[in-house]
Amino acid sequence: MDLQSGQNAPVGGGLVRLALTCDPANQAPSLDVSAFLLDAAGRVAGDGGFVFYGNPNDPAGAVKLDPVAASFQVDLARIPTGIERVVIALSIDSGVAGLRAFSQFRALRLSATSPNVDLQFPVASAGMVESALIMGELYLRNGAWKLRALGQGFAGGLAPLARNYGVDVSEATAPPPAPVPATPPAAPSRIDLRKREPISLEKPSKGFGQIEINLNWKRGTVKRGLFGGTSGGIDLDLGCMIEHADGNKDVIQALGERFGYLDGPPFAKLLGDDRTGESTSGETLLINGDRWTAFKRVLIYAFIYEGVPNWAAADAVVTVKAPGSAELVVALDEHSTGKGMCAIALLENDGGRIRVTKLVEYYAAHPQMDEAYRFGFQWQAGRK
Repeated sequence: MDLQSGQNAPVGGGLVRLALTCDPANQAPSLDVSAFLLDAAGRVAGDGGFVFYGNPNDPAGAVKLDPVAASFQVDLARIPTGIERVVIALSIDSGVAGLRAFSQFRALRLSATSPNVDLQFPVASAGMVESALIMGELYLRNGAWKLRALGQGFAGGLAPLARNYGVDVSEATAPPPAPVPATPPAAPSRIDLRKREPISLEKPSKGFGQIEINLNWKRGTVKRGLFGGTSGGIDLDLGCMIEHADGNKDVIQALGERFGYLDGPPFAKLLGDDRTGESTSGETLLINGDRWTAFKRVLIYAFIYEGVPNWAAADAVVTVKAPGSAELVVALDEHSTGKGMCAIALLENDGGRIRVTKLVEYYAAHPQMDEAYRFGFQWQAGRK
């Protein structure tokens, strides 16, 4: 069974073998594999809960690393009480000259096998700028262990990945440092997201600050003969559905004049309403990143308020900007005629990080999109 990012499947009990492979295979020695045994708070219980080339077994003998085969043997029956997750990660050995990002691999794969289980999670790595990758995790739910496929990129390599789970990787245990080039490559200032391949933004030491989400599009004119007529201007509206950590939910959009508040709940605010698409700034939604812990998820969407539902003519683009992070770009490069709603991106609170996933899925109207993402709002007709 092949899994996609976010999917999960039961793994039964007893022994499970988790193997990591890459293409090209001859680059496998340049990758470090590691596992983190995490408690309910998402932290390792002592350095023994970090299994890697310098510590190939946890104290209970539940997780054993074979560094040559890049695989783990996990005895689920021996995992200590209080451990709820086993995270499996890949990182690029910083001592390998010229190898800095997963985009230099064609593909990566996590396999989970046992006598009754054969799960495969392929990850297309083209365009990845990260040097660490959380491939998946075993997690305990209602007394049963499951495997969740993740494929979540993590900038900075093994050391910041380990610190994220409470492990201080010292110089003695970290991979040997790579030679410093005379001119180190600059961090990317822009990342074009690919559909269903999430990227996580790490929380800066001073917090996320103000997160800016901008929608821009072209009013345009459709030429006669190509689509059977000439259209007028298209009015796109930017909006979002919010679910907070405490279960409260809200909607921000110009329709119904639900512009929101930045300094109080829902900690999100829509700035104005561009009725033409000719504004150089388009429409902008702000999120109070300093209150990101209050958020569970934010669904970013747009809908065509006026004009024929012709998304190809709108040529819309959404950008997500957070201080200290690369600008994330979501192009509406897949189109649907006749459906006026587009779920563009999903922002999720992932242990304090902002996990951004490109969606670009089209729906007839608000209720259908709401049902797909299970927010549970009641909708009625409105104007602005």
